[in-house]
Amino acid sequence: MTSVQSTTGSSLMDNWPTLLVAALGSFLVILDVTVVAIALPSIERELKASFAELQWIINAYNIAYTSVLIAVGAIADWFGRRRVMVIGLTLFGITSLMVGLAETPLALIGGRVAQGLSASAMLILGVALISNAFQGAQRAQAFAIWGVSIGCGAAFGPMVGGVLVDLLSWRWIFLLNVPIVLTLIALCYWRVEESSDENAGGLDWPGILSFTGALACLSYAVIEGGEKGWASNTIVGAIAGAAVLFLAFVWIETTVKKPAFDLRLFRIPTFTGIQLICVLNSITFWVMLVYLPIYFQVVHGMSASSAGLMLMPMTVPLLLFAPLGAKLASPDRLGVRGLIAFGCGLVALGFLWLAIAPPSEVIMWGVAFLLLGLGTGLINGELSNVATAVVPPERAGVASGVNITFRHGSFTLSISVFGAILLSSITLQLGGDASLASVLGDGLTNTANLIARGDFAGAVSSAPLEIQPAITEFGQASFANAFSVLLWIVAILSIIAIVISGLMIRRRDLMAGPEAQAAAAGE
Repeated sequence: MTSVQSTTGSSLMDNWPTLLVAALGSFLVILDVTVVAIALPSIERELKASFAELQWIINAYNIAYTSVLIAVGAIADWFGRRRVMVIGLTLFGITSLMVGLAETPLALIGGRVAQGLSASAMLILGVALISNAFQGAQRAQAFAIWGVSIGCGAAFGPMVGGVLVDLLSWRWIFLLNVPIVLTLIALCYWRVEESSDENAGGLDWPGILSFTGALACLSYAVIEGGEKGWASNTIVGAIAGAAVLFLAFVWIETTVKKPAFDLRLFRIPTFTGIQLICVLNSITFWVMLVYLPIYFQVVHGMSASSAGLMLMPMTVPLLLFAPLGAKLASPDRLGVRGLIAFGCGLVALGFLWLAIAPPSEVIMWGVAFLLLGLGTGLINGELSNVATAVVPPERAGVASGVNITFRHGSFTLSISVFGAILLSSITLQLGGDASLASVLGDGLTNTANLIARGDFAGAVSSAPLEIQPAITEFGQASFANAFSVLLWIVAILSIIAIVISGLMIRRRDLMAGPEAQAAAAGE
C-alpha cells in the first residue's frame, strides 16, 4: 500500500482543507452528543417513546462511538487514515438519514448505534490527520482550532437543536448532517493527504474485540445500574464480564507483536499524565455542562433556555481562548506544563468556589463559570496536541485513539455515575422523611428518579395531592444537597489534575525527537 507521510508540515492556509475536514468532522460528532437533549420532548410526543427509550437515544450513540475508537484508530493506521475518514463520513451521512427518517423508537435507537460507530472515525482521525499534516507551531495552532470546533459543538448544540426543533422538526437535527458530510468527503478527495503506519502489519482483532467488549459491558452496567439495581444478576454479570474482558485485553496487548492499544506508550510519563488530565477534565468540566442546566431548572426554577444561557460564560471561552493557549504553551512563555497547570488551576478555583460557598446571586455563578471556561478553553486543544506530539509519528493513529477514548469514555461513564450519585442521595433523603415516604409508598423510587432527572414538574404532579406542596419544597432542597456532593467531587478531582500536570508532564518528553520517543515507548 502506498502512503504519504508529511515530514515538513505545512502552514494552516496551505492545508486548510485538511484542517476543515478534521475540525468540522469533530464538530459534527460532538454536536450530535449535545443537540439531542433539546429534542427529546418532541421525539417523545411524536414517536411515543418511553423514558427508558429516551435515555438510550442519547446513550446508544455515546457508547457506540466510545467503544470502537481504539479499533478504528488501529484500522486507520493499517488501511489509511484518509480512506477510513471517507468511509466514516459516508456512513455518518447514511445513518443520519436513517435516524432522521425513523418512525419508531427502536429504529431511532438502532440508527443512533450505527451513527455512533461511524462517528468514531470522524473524531479520532481528525486528530491523526492534523498530526500528519502539520508540525511544530503550525500543529499547535491547528489543534487550537480543532479545540475551538469541539467547544462549538458543546456550546451551540442545544441552541442549534432548539432553533431546528422550533422552526422545522426534530428530524432536521440529524438530516442537516447529510449535506455537510458530502462537502467534507469532496474535500478529502481534493486535498487531504493519505497517511498510514507502513509497519502496521495485520490487525489485532483479539485486542480490539476484548477492549470494545469490556468498555461496552462497563458502560451498560453503569447506565442501567441505577434502574435495575447494582446487585441484580444482569448488572453483576455485566461488571464481571467487563473485568474478565479487560484482563484478557491487557494480556493480549502485552503479548502480541503489533498491539492495537500500544501499552508501551504509557512508559512515556507525559503521555500518561495527559491521559489522566483529560479524564479528570471530562469528569469535572464536561460532565457538569450536562448537570448544571438541570440544577438551575430544579433549584432556581429557570426555563430551559435561561438555564442554557447561564452556561455561556463556560462555553464561549472554549471558542475564544484555544489560540491563546497554543501561544502560551511555547517555551518562551508558560510552556506546556505551565499552561496546563495554570488552566487546571483556574478550573479547580472555579469548582472550589462553587463547592465551598455557592453564590446566592445568579450573576456570581457566571463569574465562577468564566473561570471554568477560561481554564478549559486554554488547555483543551493543547491536551490533544501533546498527546500525539510525544509519541513516535507512525503511532499517531493509536495515540489519538487512546487520547479520545480516555476523554470520551470517561465522559460517557461519568454522566451515568453522577446520575447514580444524584439518584442515591435524593432517594436516601426522601426515604428519611417518614411522612413523605409513608404516603408515597411504592412510588418513592419513581418520585426520586423524576427529581434526579430534572423532571421536577413530573415529580410533583405524580405525587398524591395532599403532599404536592411538601414535594415541591423537598425536591428543590434535596436536589441542591445532592448537587453539592457532586461539586465537592469535581473540586477535589480538579485539584488532583494540577498535581498530575506538575509531576508527570516532562520537558524532555516534549523536546525528544522521534528516536527518543520510540526508545521511551519500547519500540
